[in-house]
Amino acid sequence: MDEGTDLREIGRRIAHERGHAGMSQRELAARAELSQPTLARIEQGGRPVLTLAEVDRIARALDVPLTLLTRGNPVRERMKVAARAVRDAEESLRRATRRAEDILALDDRMDAFEPMEPVGERRGSGRSAGSECALPSAGLPAEDQGRLLAELVREELALGLGPVLDLTEPAENALGVDTAVVDLPEEVSGFTALDPDRGVTLVLVNAAHVPERQRFTLAHELGHVLFGDGTEAHLVDGERTFEERRCDAFARHLLAPAEGIRRWMAEHAAGRPGRKECATAARHYEVSLKVVLIQCEQLGLLTSEETRELEGPTGRQLAWSYGWGPEYQAACEAASRVRPPRRILERAVKAYRSGKIGVRAVAALGGDDPRTTERELAEAGITPPPPPAPKRLDVAALVARRSGGKGAAGAHPGEDGNGRR
Repeated sequence: MDEGTDLREIGRRIAHERGHAGMSQRELAARAELSQPTLARIEQGGRPVLTLAEVDRIARALDVPLTLLTRGNPVRERMKVAARAVRDAEESLRRATRRAEDILALDDRMDAFEPMEPVGERRGSGRSAGSECALPSAGLPAEDQGRLLAELVREELALGLGPVLDLTEPAENALGVDTAVVDLPEEVSGFTALDPDRGVTLVLVNAAHVPERQRFTLAHELGHVLFGDGTEAHLVDGERTFEERRCDAFARHLLAPAEGIRRWMAEHAAGRPGRKECATAARHYEVSLKVVLIQCEQLGLLTSEETRELEGPTGRQLAWSYGWGPEYQAACEAASRVRPPRRILERAVKAYRSGKIGVRAVAALGGDDPRTTERELAEAGITPPPPPAPKRLDVAALVARRSGGKGAAGAHPGEDGNGRR
């Protein structure tokens, strides 16, 4: 390696990629043909000399590009992150950010095999192709801005007043935003990451949270993207910022439109809506009870005092109280599963099938065990091409070249050892 190479930084990158691949030091050392103590010194930056050949073996064992270890992750240098969480959660945010870096870095890496196909004119722009959806006036209150934009989006996507059955579909296919459900620290509900050079926007939500909270978080983050403040961090601690309140309103009206709630209550509630009517409306729109109560209060269907009396039970408590407990449990189990971004997973599987990347890269998208991913892909009929057959060494030709084109005894072709033809 060059004298100016930072061996300590290379060691840190190796340790990070090894942890991301789920390998122990012993396993990686064996794959890279190194001893475990040697690898430990490399990761700690205590090895005085490190050859490029050694780093290359480690990169191949990790199934990552050599430049990722020697030069670092270019996506990390340019990525912009807006993570919204409670204060004093900086370490949790850093850990969460690394997940976004890994996903975007793999997407960036696959550009070398296949050009990215943008959605609309530019991925991550927050608009579908040909969209004429204008932003509400900046002079309006946060609630009005969020409501108006949600109504415009629902109209553009032809959602009517019904529930949004799968929020990831319009997010990914119409708005051009990649979405993922990943394991995040408890303090982090979700966040937005932007790769400005490639125009890719990635929204991640926490797999540990209940389904209605996941949906609201995704809708809230989409609001930040559409309003153009998706790369500004707004810490949630007591008083919420204007941007946070605006995106709360957007998420609420996108998922449970006020007019839809009004019609639901007119059909199902005799007089003032009670807890059961609000709970069934929350189930219909797949939102929390609190979202429905806020909508009802703003519609004048409930007073603030009635709202306080009705709030409190969790979605699980309401489900078991009113007869859909098993269905809610199934929804929670589905929400807890990690889901990689569909577009990026599709690209990764295609690259794996063609032998451009290994199974570890595909498995890392979902945080899965590579052996499990390899088995599931094989069961789906997806396998990489077989490795090229090793070339057989032509010993006779090699000897002929080394002897200046003569035979084994120095004779020319067609002559015997005495030079006779």
